[in-house]
Amino acid sequence: MRSIDGVAAALVEFEGMTHSWLVGEPCFAPPVELVDGLIGAAGAKTYGYPPPSGLTDLREILAALHSDNGHHVEADQIVVTSGAKAGLLALLAALLEPGDELIHPTPYYPAYPFMASRLGARPVAVPEDGEGFAGWADSVASQIGPRTRAVVLASPSNPTGTTLGSRAAEDLFELCRDRGLRLICDEAYTDFRVALDSATLSADFDPERGTVIQIRSASKSWALCGWRIGWLVTDSALAANATRCHASLVNPASGPTQRALCALPEVPGTYLTAARASVEGRMRALSSALGQAGISHVKPEGGFYLWLNVGRQIAAAGAGDVVEWCVDLARRRGVGLWPGADFGSAEYVRIAVTSPSDANWQAAVEALVEALTSHGQDNS
Repeated sequence: MRSIDGVAAALVEFEGMTHSWLVGEPCFAPPVELVDGLIGAAGAKTYGYPPPSGLTDLREILAALHSDNGHHVEADQIVVTSGAKAGLLALLAALLEPGDELIHPTPYYPAYPFMASRLGARPVAVPEDGEGFAGWADSVASQIGPRTRAVVLASPSNPTGTTLGSRAAEDLFELCRDRGLRLICDEAYTDFRVALDSATLSADFDPERGTVIQIRSASKSWALCGWRIGWLVTDSALAANATRCHASLVNPASGPTQRALCALPEVPGTYLTAARASVEGRMRALSSALGQAGISHVKPEGGFYLWLNVGRQIAAAGAGDVVEWCVDLARRRGVGLWPGADFGSAEYVRIAVTSPSDANWQAAVEALVEALTSHGQDNS
């Protein structure tokens, strides 16, 4: 059982208005062009299974999307998947055999170690240091063994918001290329990078060896979580293998939503600018409120989340651990935070700044600050 499940159950017990900061769903609406595209796709009555690798038209559109800035991607390098998480599962199934190793950061997105373990591989956690991913390649190098097959990381990170800088990206790429490893770049939050020095690695890098693999999602960038559309960008040989694994594990991504996403070229560039600004505005407001309350925190370099150390609050409340503290916070105050235990960190919580609705935003911020500064004092 995930720790978050206990928090969600405790929120249900609270009598009064609850304030959930749990789920990283966008706080903005999807583009009207894609919504209209879905209406049109439904009217076209195309209800059969799509091709295993995705609709040809959509793969060509996505290949063009990834061919910016001097990089070139072909449609056969794209695999459309039932969400980015299903794409990750298919990719790891194509890459890993029992006994192989997958290196990932810690704190981590829970799917990384869980999927590797379920496939019989061994997840190897390499901590982010105080500088985030700066120098992380050296730590990774010390953990590479004869069965290491790949390195996976998200930039911006879920949960920390750490973003891969240009030098760190180059170091990781060179390390993986030289050691014959795949570098899996989870880019679910790539459109929400705010750090001035941040970088993405294209699957066009080192195309002969296919070192870099990109995982992308429509869920965050275009507020389409329920559509379950993601895609992989890799070399054509691995794309074909990942397609076979995806078809064996899950069905193809929904045909109507794939057709709707074909309207992506019609979405104006200002859409993502406005979406990013809405998330940044919430992050600034929350950071300011925490700072005014004297709550120490690190403002993230991107993404939807603020990663907060609550060790002092746990001790003040006399709680056994972060899970107990979060459950008690939800039950007694109606404030829902995701325990860092699910991400491999015992004294942290993940705060999704996109979760409260616009109508309840200010009330949610006030309730959160009050809970962080006072919870534990009323437990005696």
